[in-house]
Amino acid sequence: MTENTITPPDVRHVIGRIMRGLMARGGEGVPNVIARLTDQPLTDPHFRLPEPATKPVVSYLDQTLIQAATLDRELADGLKVIAPALHWAQSESYTDDILGAGFKDNYAWAELIGPKGFFAGDDFLLGFLMLGPHRHYLDHYHPAPELYWPLTEPSDWKKGDNQPFIARKQGEVIWHPTLVTHATITHEAPLLAVYCWTRHVKVGARLVALMK
Repeated sequence: MTENTITPPDVRHVIGRIMRGLMARGGEGVPNVIARLTDQPLTDPHFRLPEPATKPVVSYLDQTLIQAATLDRELADGLKVIAPALHWAQSESYTDDILGAGFKDNYAWAELIGPKGFFAGDDFLLGFLMLGPHRHYLDHYHPAPELYWPLTEPSDWKKGDNQPFIARKQGEVIWHPTLVTHATITHEAPLLAVYCWTRHVKVGARLVALMK
C-alpha cells in the first residue's frame, strides 16, 4: 500500500486499537486520554494525508513491529499499513551536541493526530515515538500532560527530579503530569511507543540540559 491509498478507516483503526488497548489496561492518565481522544474530530471531512517524511531511526520500524505484534497484532498490522504516509519529525532543539553522538539518527516521532498527522486535532497530539538502541533521552519537561505506552521492551523510564530509572515492560502505561521532568533509556532493542499529549500542545519540550 502507498501513502496515496491510505484511507480514514485505516487510520481510525489504528487509533481505535490504541484506545481499546489503553482502556483494557487502565492506569494513571488513561481516563484523561480517553476523554480527550473521544472529543477529537476524526470524521472523513477532517482527514488529510500528511507529507510523508522519514528519519534514519525508522529503519528499525519493521523490527519493532514484530515485537509490538506480540502485544497487539491488529495494532502492529494497522501501523504497517499506514506507515508509508507517516511524517516522521524531530524537535529542532535536540542536537547530538546535547544528547550524545548519533542521537538524531536514533530518534523521531510521528503524529496520527496533530499538525503533522492525519487529523489536526483540538489541542491534542497522538502518535508514535521511536528511539534506537542504547540511547538516553535526557531529562526534559513540557506543559502538556503526557502518556506513553511502550509497544516494545526493554526500556527504563524516570519521572521527577533526582528519581531513579525504573524498568518498564511492554504494554505498561506511563503518565507524566504537566511540567514533570522525565527521561528514557533504551538498551539492546529499539523502542516504539505510543505517546499522547492531552492539552497545551503548542509549547514544546524543554531539555533540562539547556537550562543550565
